[in-house]
Amino acid sequence: MERTYPASTASAGLRLFLGWFGRAYARSTLVGATHLEGNFLTGELTVGRNWRLAFVLADTVASEATVPFEAARAAVEQNLDEAGLDVVLWLPRGARLPEEPAAVAALVAAVREAGELPDGRRELRLPVNLQLRRTATTGSVVTILGGLAAHWAQFTNRVPGSFMLNSAALSRLPALQEERDALAERIVLAAGQPTADESQTIAAEDAWTVTTLDEGGSCVVGSPRAEGDEQSAALRRDLRATLREVADLPRVPADARALIVLGAATYGEEEKLTWALRGMDPRLYAGYDIVAVIADGLVKPLLNPAPGTLAWDAPLPGR
Repeated sequence: MERTYPASTASAGLRLFLGWFGRAYARSTLVGATHLEGNFLTGELTVGRNWRLAFVLADTVASEATVPFEAARAAVEQNLDEAGLDVVLWLPRGARLPEEPAAVAALVAAVREAGELPDGRRELRLPVNLQLRRTATTGSVVTILGGLAAHWAQFTNRVPGSFMLNSAALSRLPALQEERDALAERIVLAAGQPTADESQTIAAEDAWTVTTLDEGGSCVVGSPRAEGDEQSAALRRDLRATLREVADLPRVPADARALIVLGAATYGEEEKLTWALRGMDPRLYAGYDIVAVIADGLVKPLLNPAPGTLAWDAPLPGR
């Protein structure tokens, strides 16, 4: 089938769900006919050649897209495909995709060289610069703009004066705590230099998540909306409306049903979808045997029945 750009984020989410499902239940799966309408991908899986799992994938990423973001996403995906990379590139919330050919080529190279993480995901590195400047000799605090803003407290009482750190170029920290600690130490060391009253450049690395797929081409999943209280409130509101729409979708006979919610997040471990779903009336997603959230390359089951509950957990007749 001829590729179209930008790629369907819902289809990429389904591919990740299939990988998780096969590992979780040790069953083969075959995707039947699917239907994409608006932000919903519906269809069914044949599980172990004997059972049917009907699914609805609610794509909360697509609703946040803008025309410039989709154009940049299409260009990056095309370059990834031309490089022969079957991957999903997960953008931190609010991160900007490169547009210049040289910058796009550098991103593709970083995807190719992405290192393995203990949980099976990969992490690419993009060099970025932070700017640090002392604003007063009193106090012992760092005011931070950008990706490190949530980590300001770790610098309190460790720097000689009041500082401003511009980390706007940094969208996401590396997964390993040792690397995060090393960056913090470089910032503290720079704050103690004789040139602290001048703007100092601190080298860092932006770390984006990459998921390798077996086939099917690449996809970039992300949102131009940055993290924030306003975005979180909009997510809860939109997710509630989405679940109401899901309840109105037609249902086909099946042995089990799955609801999959795809979202954008800077860190999969801190995604807001699970928190939002747990805070809602569970009747909004009643009738599903499996409920899973996908963000930042992680598949996180919110509702995952105990072994022996689902039809394919039981031995086949005559065995």
